[in-house]
Amino acid sequence: MNFLKFICSKTFWLNVLLAIAATTLLVTILMWALTHYTSAGRTIMVPDVTQRTVQQIERQLSNMGLDYVVIDSIHKSGEMKGAIVEQIPRAGKNVKKGRKIFLTINAYTSEMVEMPHLVDLSLRNAQVVLETRGLKIGKITYKPSEYNGLVLAQLVDGESVAEKTKLEKGTRIELVVGNGGDANNVLVPELIGLTREQARIHIDDAMLKVGTEIYDSSVKSAQDSASSVVYRQNPASTDGLMAPQGSPVTIWLTKNNDIVIDALEEIENAKE
Repeated sequence: MNFLKFICSKTFWLNVLLAIAATTLLVTILMWALTHYTSAGRTIMVPDVTQRTVQQIERQLSNMGLDYVVIDSIHKSGEMKGAIVEQIPRAGKNVKKGRKIFLTINAYTSEMVEMPHLVDLSLRNAQVVLETRGLKIGKITYKPSEYNGLVLAQLVDGESVAEKTKLEKGTRIELVVGNGGDANNVLVPELIGLTREQARIHIDDAMLKVGTEIYDSSVKSAQDSASSVVYRQNPASTDGLMAPQGSPVTIWLTKNNDIVIDALEEIENAKE
Protein backbone atom coordinates (compact mmCIF):
# COMPACT_ATOMS: atom_id res chain seq x y z
CA MET A 1 0.00 0.00 0.00
CA ASN A 2 2.83 2.36 0.86
CA PHE A 3 4.45 1.65 -2.56
CA LEU A 4 1.22 2.34 -4.47
CA LYS A 5 0.67 5.43 -2.45
CA PHE A 6 4.21 6.62 -3.31
CA ILE A 7 3.71 6.01 -7.06
CA CYS A 8 0.52 8.02 -6.99
CA SER A 9 2.07 10.85 -5.04
CA LYS A 10 2.98 14.22 -6.51
CA THR A 11 6.57 13.79 -5.32
CA PHE A 12 7.10 10.67 -7.46
CA TRP A 13 5.74 12.26 -10.65
CA LEU A 14 7.62 15.44 -10.04
CA ASN A 15 10.86 13.43 -9.84
CA VAL A 16 9.93 11.55 -13.07
CA LEU A 17 9.32 14.81 -14.92
CA LEU A 18 12.58 16.25 -13.63
CA ALA A 19 14.47 13.15 -14.77
CA ILE A 20 12.93 13.32 -18.27
CA ALA A 21 13.73 17.01 -18.53
CA ALA A 22 17.32 16.45 -17.41
CA THR A 23 17.80 13.57 -19.87
CA THR A 24 16.35 15.61 -22.77
CA LEU A 25 18.59 18.55 -21.94
CA LEU A 26 21.67 16.32 -21.72
CA VAL A 27 20.95 14.66 -25.10
CA THR A 28 20.36 18.06 -26.72
CA ILE A 29 23.66 19.41 -25.41
CA LEU A 30 25.55 16.30 -26.57
CA MET A 31 24.02 16.47 -30.09
CA TRP A 32 24.83 20.16 -30.40
CA ALA A 33 28.42 19.58 -29.30
CA LEU A 34 28.84 16.67 -31.70
CA THR A 35 27.41 18.64 -34.61
CA HIS A 36 29.57 21.67 -33.81
CA TYR A 37 32.72 19.50 -33.51
CA THR A 38 32.31 17.50 -36.73
CA SER A 39 30.58 20.27 -38.77
CA ALA A 40 28.07 17.60 -39.76
CA GLY A 41 25.75 18.67 -42.54
CA ARG A 42 27.92 21.71 -43.44
CA THR A 43 30.08 21.49 -46.58
CA ILE A 44 31.79 23.90 -48.96
CA MET A 45 31.79 23.56 -52.74
CA VAL A 46 35.34 23.66 -54.08
CA PRO A 47 35.76 26.52 -56.60
CA ASP A 48 37.60 26.24 -59.92
CA VAL A 49 41.00 27.86 -59.30
CA THR A 50 42.79 26.76 -62.48
CA GLN A 51 44.20 29.31 -64.96
CA ARG A 52 44.98 31.66 -62.05
CA THR A 53 48.03 32.13 -59.85
CA VAL A 54 48.29 31.14 -56.20
CA GLN A 55 48.37 34.82 -55.23
CA GLN A 56 45.07 35.39 -57.05
CA ILE A 57 43.17 32.58 -55.28
CA GLU A 58 44.72 32.79 -51.82
CA ARG A 59 42.19 35.27 -50.37
CA GLN A 60 39.24 33.52 -52.01
CA LEU A 61 40.10 30.16 -50.43
CA SER A 62 40.79 31.79 -47.06
CA ASN A 63 37.40 33.53 -47.04
CA MET A 64 35.72 30.22 -47.85
CA GLY A 65 37.48 28.46 -44.98
CA LEU A 66 39.69 26.39 -47.26
CA ASP A 67 43.45 25.98 -47.34
CA TYR A 68 45.84 25.03 -50.16
CA VAL A 69 49.17 23.29 -50.72
CA VAL A 70 51.29 23.46 -53.89
CA ILE A 71 52.43 19.87 -54.40
CA ASP A 72 54.06 19.99 -57.84
CA SER A 73 55.10 22.13 -60.82
CA ILE A 74 55.18 21.03 -64.43
CA HIS A 75 56.11 22.56 -67.78
CA LYS A 76 53.00 23.08 -69.86
CA SER A 77 53.29 25.03 -73.09
CA GLY A 78 50.60 27.59 -73.85
CA GLU A 79 49.83 28.19 -70.17
CA MET A 80 50.81 31.27 -68.14
CA LYS A 81 53.86 30.69 -65.98
CA GLY A 82 52.83 30.19 -62.36
CA ALA A 83 49.21 29.44 -63.32
CA ILE A 84 47.41 26.58 -61.58
CA VAL A 85 46.95 23.74 -64.07
CA GLU A 86 45.54 21.00 -61.81
CA GLN A 87 43.64 20.87 -58.50
CA ILE A 88 42.58 18.12 -56.11
CA PRO A 89 39.71 17.93 -55.13
CA ARG A 90 38.24 18.98 -58.45
CA ALA A 91 35.98 22.01 -58.80
CA GLY A 92 32.39 21.42 -57.68
CA LYS A 93 33.17 18.78 -55.08
CA ASN A 94 31.72 19.34 -51.57
CA VAL A 95 34.26 19.27 -48.74
CA LYS A 96 34.38 20.20 -45.05
CA LYS A 97 35.68 23.51 -43.80
CA GLY A 98 39.46 23.57 -43.39
CA ARG A 99 40.06 21.08 -46.23
CA LYS A 100 43.35 21.51 -48.11
CA ILE A 101 43.22 21.97 -51.90
CA PHE A 102 46.28 20.38 -53.53
CA LEU A 103 47.59 22.41 -56.47
CA THR A 104 49.91 21.79 -59.42
CA ILE A 105 51.26 24.92 -61.09
CA ASN A 106 52.93 25.65 -64.42
CA ALA A 107 56.65 26.11 -63.76
CA TYR A 108 58.00 29.66 -63.68
CA THR A 109 61.18 28.66 -65.51
CA SER A 110 61.25 27.21 -69.02
CA GLU A 111 62.10 23.55 -69.52
CA MET A 112 65.66 23.14 -70.77
CA VAL A 113 66.89 20.49 -73.21
CA GLU A 114 70.29 19.61 -74.68
CA MET A 115 71.21 20.52 -78.23
CA PRO A 116 71.76 17.32 -80.24
CA HIS A 117 74.52 16.76 -82.82
CA LEU A 118 72.95 17.23 -86.25
CA VAL A 119 75.96 17.78 -88.52
CA ASP A 120 76.32 15.02 -91.16
CA LEU A 121 72.73 13.88 -90.64
CA SER A 122 70.22 14.09 -93.48
CA LEU A 123 67.76 16.95 -93.24
CA ARG A 124 64.90 14.54 -92.55
CA ASN A 125 66.80 12.72 -89.78
CA ALA A 126 67.82 16.05 -88.24
CA GLN A 127 64.18 17.12 -88.12
CA VAL A 128 63.19 13.88 -86.37
CA VAL A 129 65.96 14.32 -83.79
CA LEU A 130 64.92 17.92 -83.12
CA GLU A 131 61.27 16.94 -82.63
CA THR A 132 62.30 14.14 -80.26
CA ARG A 133 64.22 16.65 -78.13
CA GLY A 134 61.36 19.15 -78.11
CA LEU A 135 63.18 21.60 -80.39
CA LYS A 136 61.88 23.06 -83.65
CA ILE A 137 63.40 23.42 -87.08
CA GLY A 138 63.98 27.01 -88.09
CA LYS A 139 65.39 28.65 -91.20
CA ILE A 140 67.04 26.28 -93.69
CA THR A 141 69.87 27.63 -95.83
CA TYR A 142 71.35 25.66 -98.71
CA LYS A 143 75.05 25.85 -99.47
CA PRO A 144 77.08 24.29 -102.30
CA SER A 145 78.71 21.13 -100.99
CA GLU A 146 79.76 17.68 -102.14
CA TYR A 147 77.61 16.32 -99.29
CA ASN A 148 74.23 16.72 -100.92
CA GLY A 149 71.28 16.87 -98.50
CA LEU A 150 73.40 16.62 -95.33
CA VAL A 151 73.42 19.13 -92.49
CA LEU A 152 76.60 21.22 -92.56
CA ALA A 153 75.95 23.50 -89.57
CA GLN A 154 73.48 24.05 -86.73
CA LEU A 155 72.71 27.59 -85.56
CA VAL A 156 70.59 29.60 -83.13
CA ASP A 157 69.98 33.24 -84.08
CA GLY A 158 72.71 32.97 -86.69
CA GLU A 159 75.34 31.70 -84.23
CA SER A 160 76.77 28.19 -84.20
CA VAL A 161 75.46 26.12 -81.28
CA ALA A 162 77.45 23.19 -79.92
CA GLU A 163 76.15 19.77 -78.99
CA LYS A 164 74.83 19.48 -75.40
CA THR A 165 74.28 23.25 -75.09
CA LYS A 166 71.25 23.88 -72.85
CA LEU A 167 68.38 25.47 -74.75
CA GLU A 168 64.79 26.32 -73.90
CA LYS A 169 62.38 23.69 -75.13
CA GLY A 170 60.79 24.90 -78.37
CA THR A 171 63.86 26.85 -79.55
CA ARG A 172 64.11 27.02 -83.35
CA ILE A 173 67.32 25.58 -84.78
CA GLU A 174 68.58 26.99 -88.08
CA LEU A 175 70.28 24.52 -90.40
CA VAL A 176 72.78 24.88 -93.22
CA VAL A 177 72.31 22.02 -95.70
CA GLY A 178 74.53 20.94 -98.62
CA ASN A 179 73.01 21.16 -102.11
CA GLY A 180 75.48 19.11 -104.15
CA GLY A 181 77.72 21.95 -105.22
CA ASP A 182 75.44 23.58 -107.81
CA ALA A 183 71.99 25.02 -108.26
CA ASN A 184 70.36 21.65 -108.95
CA ASN A 185 66.66 21.70 -109.68
CA VAL A 186 64.36 19.48 -107.62
CA LEU A 187 60.83 18.19 -108.14
CA VAL A 188 58.13 20.30 -106.47
CA PRO A 189 56.06 18.03 -104.18
CA GLU A 190 52.27 17.93 -104.22
CA LEU A 191 51.04 19.42 -100.94
CA ILE A 192 47.26 19.85 -101.41
CA GLY A 193 45.36 17.89 -98.76
CA LEU A 194 48.31 17.64 -96.37
CA THR A 195 48.35 19.12 -92.88
CA ARG A 196 50.66 22.04 -92.20
CA GLU A 197 53.23 19.81 -90.51
CA GLN A 198 53.10 17.18 -93.25
CA ALA A 199 53.55 19.88 -95.90
CA ARG A 200 56.58 21.30 -94.11
CA ILE A 201 58.15 17.84 -93.96
CA HIS A 202 57.58 17.25 -97.69
CA ILE A 203 59.05 20.66 -98.53
CA ASP A 204 62.15 19.96 -96.44
CA ASP A 205 62.56 16.48 -97.92
CA ALA A 206 62.46 18.01 -101.42
CA MET A 207 65.32 20.34 -100.39
CA LEU A 208 63.07 23.35 -100.76
CA LYS A 209 62.10 25.72 -97.94
CA VAL A 210 58.80 26.86 -96.50
CA GLY A 211 57.91 30.33 -97.74
CA THR A 212 54.87 32.31 -96.63
CA GLU A 213 52.04 30.52 -94.83
CA ILE A 214 48.67 32.13 -95.58
CA TYR A 215 45.62 31.20 -93.49
CA ASP A 216 41.98 31.76 -94.41
CA SER A 217 39.29 33.01 -92.01
CA SER A 218 38.53 29.51 -90.69
CA VAL A 219 41.89 29.43 -88.88
CA LYS A 220 41.36 31.38 -85.66
CA SER A 221 43.99 30.11 -83.22
CA ALA A 222 47.39 28.48 -82.89
CA GLN A 223 45.65 25.13 -82.41
CA ASP A 224 43.74 25.68 -85.63
CA SER A 225 46.91 26.52 -87.55
CA ALA A 226 48.62 23.33 -86.34
CA SER A 227 45.78 21.16 -87.72
CA SER A 228 45.03 23.25 -90.82
CA VAL A 229 45.26 21.71 -94.30
CA VAL A 230 46.89 22.97 -97.50
CA TYR A 231 44.44 23.88 -100.28
CA ARG A 232 46.78 25.87 -102.53
CA GLN A 233 50.52 26.15 -103.16
CA ASN A 234 52.97 28.22 -105.18
CA PRO A 235 54.75 26.96 -107.16
CA ALA A 236 52.00 24.52 -107.98
CA SER A 237 52.85 20.85 -108.34
CA THR A 238 52.24 20.14 -112.00
CA ASP A 239 53.70 17.06 -113.69
CA GLY A 240 57.46 17.28 -113.70
CA LEU A 241 57.66 20.86 -112.41
CA MET A 242 61.18 21.55 -111.13
CA ALA A 243 62.46 24.36 -108.91
CA PRO A 244 65.95 25.35 -107.71
CA GLN A 245 67.03 23.76 -104.46
CA GLY A 246 66.32 26.02 -101.52
CA SER A 247 63.65 28.05 -103.26
CA PRO A 248 60.56 28.94 -101.18
CA VAL A 249 57.14 27.30 -101.45
CA THR A 250 54.14 29.38 -100.37
CA ILE A 251 51.19 27.46 -98.95
CA TRP A 252 47.56 28.47 -98.27
CA LEU A 253 45.87 26.70 -95.33
CA THR A 254 42.31 26.21 -94.11
CA LYS A 255 40.17 24.31 -91.60
CA ASN A 256 37.29 24.15 -94.09
CA ASN A 257 37.11 20.60 -95.52
CA ASP A 258 34.89 21.72 -98.42
CA ILE A 259 37.63 24.02 -99.71
CA VAL A 260 40.17 21.20 -99.55
CA ILE A 261 37.84 18.77 -101.34
CA ASP A 262 37.22 21.32 -104.10
CA ALA A 263 40.98 21.81 -104.53
CA LEU A 264 41.62 18.07 -104.74
CA GLU A 265 38.82 17.62 -107.27
CA GLU A 266 40.29 20.44 -109.35
CA ILE A 267 43.65 18.64 -109.40
CA GLU A 268 42.02 15.35 -110.46
CA ASN A 269 40.08 17.09 -113.24
CA ALA A 270 43.25 18.71 -114.52
CA LYS A 271 44.91 15.28 -114.78
CA GLU A 272 42.09 13.84 -116.94
